[in-house]
Amino acid sequence: MEFAILSRSILLAVLALPLLGAAPAFKPLTCASPVQKGDTAASLKKRYGANARTMRLHVAEGEMATGMALWPKDPKRRVEVFFEDRPTKRVATVRVDRRGSLWRLGGVGVGSRLADVVLVNGGPVNVGGFGWDYGGGVDARGGKLARWPGGCRIGLVMDVGPEVSRAPDGVFGDGVQLGSDSAILQKAKPRVTKVFLSWRY
Repeated sequence: MEFAILSRSILLAVLALPLLGAAPAFKPLTCASPVQKGDTAASLKKRYGANARTMRLHVAEGEMATGMALWPKDPKRRVEVFFEDRPTKRVATVRVDRRGSLWRLGGVGVGSRLADVVLVNGGPVNVGGFGWDYGGGVDARGGKLARWPGGCRIGLVMDVGPEVSRAPDGVFGDGVQLGSDSAILQKAKPRVTKVFLSWRY
């Protein structure tokens, strides 16, 4: 009897292991999903209904623009959409920047480390100086991120890792460019804070 109870307990514990260690259900971010070239506010509203809301979005340096948020109340799924400044109002840029976002582009998303970016790029990258609105931009240096399949351009922005209490000197400011093999940059333990997709027409 005791053996049967013990066996049943072990079985339940084993079955529970996948649940305890289950990875989050990451969502693939591509040039065609959840937004694709040629989409408009109307087409997104038709596709996503109440989960597509027109609103004012922050751009940079206090500037705001009218755009659209998909799943606006869910930070894990939220995607921000900016449109061309033309009557057609076709989609121009998509931004993902919420902490905890489940969207991943080739395995990279908000919170990804420098090593993850280099791996997806298939080679070293440069990262711009931190500490200003246009800082932290990633230059793919001709790697995979510079010629992403699907017809859109990829942009990544990084910042000093949240676990770093004091970033090293030399990683801040306009005009600063650091290679991914730089010891100074690696000490800053940068993480991805924004992912952009944009289209040419």
